[in-house]
Amino acid sequence: MAETIVSVVDTLLERDAYLFIADVHERTIGHRFAVYLEHVFPEWHVDCEYNRDGHVPKEIGVGYGNDGEHGSRVFPDVIVHKRATPNNFLVVELKKSNNPESDNLDFEKLRKYCTELGYVHGLFIRFSVGQEVASVSRAAFVYA
Repeated sequence: MAETIVSVVDTLLERDAYLFIADVHERTIGHRFAVYLEHVFPEWHVDCEYNRDGHVPKEIGVGYGNDGEHGSRVFPDVIVHKRATPNNFLVVELKKSNNPESDNLDFEKLRKYCTELGYVHGLFIRFSVGQEVASVSRAAFVYA
């Protein structure tokens, strides 16, 4: 799994370096990452900001968003799953280097995605932006 993700990240950094140098929005980076994930997971659906768990809004434990009646509604940056089924394979949270928020909140969200929504793998990536060379400043798998 790690080798597959490294290959996808390398492709993204190589083909879309301008996005990082120009410091575009995180959603743009997430979309391009999802495009490359589709090539390595052809039997799965790859979606950005997907907010459904079947037909109901995707929620995790209190404290991570709007704190709804049963938990916080969430929109993972990128997921690899089978739509309209409980088959959740990979959930990804992306962050840019100029985002001042601590990575710890993303790690906790990823753990909740794995324990409460059944994702097999959680992945965090912090990309360096605004530099002459596109790169990753931090990456880690997160599990329940």
